Amino acid sequence: MTEGIVIVGAGHCGVSAAHGARMAGYRGRITLIGDDTQLPYERPPLSKWDADGPPLRPIFPDDWYQSHDIDLRRATQVTSIDRNTQLVTLSTNETLPYAKLLLATGAAPRRLPADALNDAQPRYLRSYSDALTLARNISAGADVLIIGGGFIGLELAACLSARKAFVHVVEAHDRILARAVPLEISQMVQQLHADRGVSIHTATSVTTIEDNVAFLSSEQGVRAEHVIIGIGSAPITYLADQAGLKVENGIVVDERFATQEPNIFAAGDCCNVPVAGEARARFESWQVAADQGFRAGQAMAGITPDPAPPPWFWSDQFDHTLQVVGTRMGQASHILRPLAGGGAIALETDSNGHITYAAGFAHGNAVGRDIKIIQKLMEAGVTPDPAALADPKTPLKTILRQR
Repeated sequence: MTEGIVIVGAGHCGVSAAHGARMAGYRGRITLIGDDTQLPYERPPLSKWDADGPPLRPIFPDDWYQSHDIDLRRATQVTSIDRNTQLVTLSTNETLPYAKLLLATGAAPRRLPADALNDAQPRYLRSYSDALTLARNISAGADVLIIGGGFIGLELAACLSARKAFVHVVEAHDRILARAVPLEISQMVQQLHADRGVSIHTATSVTTIEDNVAFLSSEQGVRAEHVIIGIGSAPITYLADQAGLKVENGIVVDERFATQEPNIFAAGDCCNVPVAGEARARFESWQVAADQGFRAGQAMAGITPDPAPPPWFWSDQFDHTLQVVGTRMGQASHILRPLAGGGAIALETDSNGHITYAAGFAHGNAVGRDIKIIQKLMEAGVTPDPAALADPKTPLKTILRQR
């Protein structure tokens, strides 16, 4: 019988899967395969720079892998999967057998067509090497055009503006963060960027770039010495496609992260998971990827995975923090809770009055405490009074205690 777990992808998801399997008591061979030359590192800091640029923060120290008997293969790719023989082929031409296989391949930046920007050489952000190149090449006074007003684009805009670059953000939707947060939170984030010197152009696209000048659909021209693309990401599914696994906006899995092939699993940004009712979703968050990976590791070790917590995400925007918990369901009621020191939390509830989603934005890290309490309200299935949720004079802790 084939033994061992092989994990393809050494980001937060893959590392957490190895950890989850070991914590579940799995004693067999675990091989963790990553294409980066670095020790597996945290991805959020790549777009949240400190004074020295993007920090390199290993998820675990090198000796952690040794002490947990995990065979970490760096700078290595899996080139194919043979479902019949339960073998993966590596870029080194080596083959590895598996009893359980996890695809934790993540997602890659969506790219514009090669001819879309004429002779411009756009940059993308996925790896530490990408972040380091941006930091080394963009200096104070540089003119930067960022295409895409999502989290990555705005975090880079904040980093570069703080380093005295002149930054323009172009967003095709009528507002920034349109898919991720409600209107009120979008407006607060945009106002903060405007106050810090970032120019944001919504409902706008780039028509052409010539001689470091970007011409916009608004008929405005802006200088674009550097062009960065941040228009979202696409799940990396080529191995699943090649192996004949079901792929629909990610690799389709069940509640245990198993594909239609019972011994092949997928988790993290590359997978499409069941959520409420008949709905499915693909999440793009390091915290969700780490959680899914850990629970997939439990499943591969043969135990029932822990219950899924509400998905959580955070973003640094200058000296403000944006935190999100839950899933936007579309049919929800909307509640806005102002915060005493400025900022707000926008909440959504379902037809039964349960909180399904919240997004908070405020200076510093104060909003994190409220989001944590809201997560507890979600997990407890509380149906709070909407008027109490909207009233900043009613502490959220009081609502939690009254459940």
